[in-house]
Amino acid sequence: MDIPARKQIRLAEMIQQRLRTHHSQRFGEVIRRTCTLLDNVAGLRRMADLLAICIGRGWNAAASQMTERIHQGLRDLPYHASEVERIVEVCKTPVPAMKDIVAELQQADQEFDQLRHVEESDLLAITVGPIELEDIYLGEFEVQLHLPSLSEVRRPHAIYRIVALDPHTPACNDSVTHPHVSDEHLCEGDAGAAIEAALTNGRICDFFQLVSAVLTTYNPHSPYVSLSDWDGRPCYDCGYTMAADDSYWCSSCENDFCSECISCCNRCDESTCRGCLEECTVCGELVCPSCKTTCPDCGRMLCRTCLEESQCPCIEERQENEENQDDSDQAPSTVNTEAGEPITGDSSQEQDHATSQAGVEAA
Repeated sequence: MDIPARKQIRLAEMIQQRLRTHHSQRFGEVIRRTCTLLDNVAGLRRMADLLAICIGRGWNAAASQMTERIHQGLRDLPYHASEVERIVEVCKTPVPAMKDIVAELQQADQEFDQLRHVEESDLLAITVGPIELEDIYLGEFEVQLHLPSLSEVRRPHAIYRIVALDPHTPACNDSVTHPHVSDEHLCEGDAGAAIEAALTNGRICDFFQLVSAVLTTYNPHSPYVSLSDWDGRPCYDCGYTMAADDSYWCSSCENDFCSECISCCNRCDESTCRGCLEECTVCGELVCPSCKTTCPDCGRMLCRTCLEESQCPCIEERQENEENQDDSDQAPSTVNTEAGEPITGDSSQEQDHATSQAGVEAA
């Protein structure tokens, strides 16, 4: 037994005192919720007076709007009335006797065999597990009940925590240690009301049993992470949890991707994610970093195949410029020595004919 008998009695006294504080605060909660109900009724009364004014002055449009507001106000009344009724019923429950709290502690100690009290943080804790659900090993968990929070009427989720002693988290979310535990908070589901009642009435053993039952049961309809996705890994792009045989590795960024986010290089057929592929400016094909390069002349991004086949537009442009330069260099031309002007084509022939004619006349 981890908690000696004397210490159990002292713990029972502290728990009873905190439950008394909680019980007295519940009466104040009755007043608060009743005032909220009366405020809503008073609001309906004011709206009814305004409706009478609208009717008396013939403001039919305003009367319709006011009627709708009254209708909405009436919808809230059942909720506020039920809250008053619920807290009144809770107040009828007496504070448990010391002997009953001691019996709960003794039963919890026998049930779980590891009930312990952490004095530094005033926690009452048990160990559950190791837990294995649908062949998925989850490890051991410690349920830690924060005793000072028992006195609070509006109890926070931090009144108890579920701490994984040997975490086996899913690949997609490190904060989830159990399908129903996230950030050490238990999703209670249908057991929430029973857990709250056990804490309010000082049934410590019942509380631990209820929490343990939730931890050792899998509800496939409301998990933080489903067991079917537990051993998978998340897609680096979209976050989808993939099975081990349904993931694809990008050799460029060295991350895992699902079938929807992976692609391949159109040159080497290597699996590559879409973020690592780039379109060749010449052929338009998507290529991986290993298959892309740049033109040494113009700096365009193009694939290695286009570079090897001299498909860059700047190569063709350079060749055309060189051909035009060659044609210009090969064109015939002469110079008129007297005028200093070039003479080409027919003008040269006319000059030769004029020279011959002048010679005949001289003879």
